[in-house]
Amino acid sequence: MGTAIKILAATCAIFLAGLNAAKAQSEELKLVTPPLAILRDQIRPPAATLPVPTGYTRAQVMHGDRVFHGEAANGQCSNCHGIDGKGTPNGNDLTVGMFIWSDGSVREIKRTIKHNMAVVPGMDGDLNAEDVEAVAAYVWAISHGAVVE
Repeated sequence: MGTAIKILAATCAIFLAGLNAAKAQSEELKLVTPPLAILRDQIRPPAATLPVPTGYTRAQVMHGDRVFHGEAANGQCSNCHGIDGKGTPNGNDLTVGMFIWSDGSVREIKRTIKHNMAVVPGMDGDLNAEDVEAVAAYVWAISHGAVVE
């Protein structure tokens, strides 16, 4: 009988230890940084201070800014990439100069945008070829940071 009580006590101790470990783990998970853009102040980069890629104009970068932020061509870029372009749980950070789907050149950024438009028509907005050129130039610009004067 004494052995049965010892086994029962040991089983209870193991069970309680497991509960405590699960509780500690769930509390530990709360320390993880929240997903991008949820608690971060998002500040729209001023397009006038962004660099202009070779072969493009300031006007194209400015138009790309409006497309990115939904002010032209019903652009939807900022919905996934954040107002500041620093990403959300649905879209990667475009400001660090490291691209998942391209080498970061305007040509490759444009290719990625066109690919996305083909995969999920309408999700990027109503972009025409001129809008794609402009938003690709804008994304290149935000990936290269503000011009310091």
